[in-house]
Amino acid sequence: MIKRIKNIFLADNAKAIIFKNFFWLFAGNVGSRFFKAAIIIYAARRLGVDGYGIFSYAVGLAGFFVFIKNIGIDAVLTREVAKDPEKQHKYLSTAFWIEIILLVITFLLIIFIAPFFSGVKGAAILLPFVALALIFDDLRDLFIAFFRGKEKMELEALVMVAANISLAIFGFIVLFFLPTPKLFAMSTAAASLLGLIAAAFLIKPFMKGILRNFTKDMVSPMLKSAFPIAIGGFAGVFLFNVDIVMLGWWRDANEIGFYSAAQKIVGMLAIFSGFISVVTFPNLSRFAHSDSQQKIKKLAETSLKIIFIIALPLVIGGVILKSSLIGFIFGASYLPAANAFAILLFSILAIHPLPIYSNILFAFDKQAKLIKYAVIASVCNVALNFILIPKYGIEGAAATTLVSFFVYIFLIRRSMKHIYDFNFLGLLKVAISALLMGFLAYILNIVGIHIIINIVISGAFYFLLLYLIKEPIMKEIFSLFRFNSKI
Repeated sequence: MIKRIKNIFLADNAKAIIFKNFFWLFAGNVGSRFFKAAIIIYAARRLGVDGYGIFSYAVGLAGFFVFIKNIGIDAVLTREVAKDPEKQHKYLSTAFWIEIILLVITFLLIIFIAPFFSGVKGAAILLPFVALALIFDDLRDLFIAFFRGKEKMELEALVMVAANISLAIFGFIVLFFLPTPKLFAMSTAAASLLGLIAAAFLIKPFMKGILRNFTKDMVSPMLKSAFPIAIGGFAGVFLFNVDIVMLGWWRDANEIGFYSAAQKIVGMLAIFSGFISVVTFPNLSRFAHSDSQQKIKKLAETSLKIIFIIALPLVIGGVILKSSLIGFIFGASYLPAANAFAILLFSILAIHPLPIYSNILFAFDKQAKLIKYAVIASVCNVALNFILIPKYGIEGAAATTLVSFFVYIFLIRRSMKHIYDFNFLGLLKVAISALLMGFLAYILNIVGIHIIINIVISGAFYFLLLYLIKEPIMKEIFSLFRFNSKI
């Protein structure tokens, strides 16, 4: 057993490295995100639907103006450090100073321009604190991008744990004694600062010569490479934040609170696919750089199949247990969010594979293809919001998000066929297993089994079915503990 554990963390092959990175990413992010999720849920309960709606609106409105900082420098840094470790200090220093300039512009936009677009009373006063939190988080994420390029996910885990435990502590103290949106926004900014300090401490050895290593000749290539991501990120703002902003034009803070609660759970469920994309991206970059076509195809197919094996039961189980989940997590006052939550859940089938497709395009430096697709999906989202939100409220906003994401993934998937035509044989059995799991969850819910016990039993039943049908991906996952073969 000890020998196998050493193999998992010390073996020098792609499969071992991916597992090790996934372990640290999962342990650090899931553990730390548990604290973050707990404090957000507590905030939703303590602030009430109206107060939580005001806070969520301020965050969404600020996010609408972060397209400048979402220029894609983080992804470029990860890719270049993974491909060319000898120039890591130059890439880090150059990316750092580019990011500083972008963050100053972002801060000014949020402080001076964003308030003019606010449609919810009480949200504008939160914007300075939300802006600070975003800036601290972005600098932290830049350092994390460097760790990812070096495949040091254990350092990322430490940073995320520090940041989210700080958020839990500060947030709990504020919400327990003085539960107001403004003070909670201030506590998030303070926690983000501590996360940045933790990241800065760990990256300190690599920051020596931060001025000397700045390379002017790298600025243009990095910006050129990141430009399509910036455009895509700007369009992506519409997909993720415009619903909240546009809801504020026609509806009140209460409905925004309901919609934000539904979004929050769907966002939590999408974490797993993000882990898979993060841990595989450095390998995809190296394989693309060395023209290892077969390795890329195998890695991408395996990742996508694992993602769908996780996504299908989340959607089916979530729709069946929608009211029980909302009531258990946020309380009975948030039950009006259940239908919007059920609609948004189907978007997971588009959201989960999206990072893998994007990473492949980016690894081959073909990210420009994402621009027109993101723009088309964003225009679709805005147009449908104008039609559906005034009449259907949060259900209409959820429907437009669902349609927009599927338009986006359809266009990307069609483009991917020109690079790789991935094989998805075998998912029919997985889908049948997920449906059977959903039927069991429905029966258990009808007879009054507690939601947590229901999820545990239904989840165990699902994976038992996958084992009985001898799903090949399950063998691939178990093989991680043997390392008899290499990717």
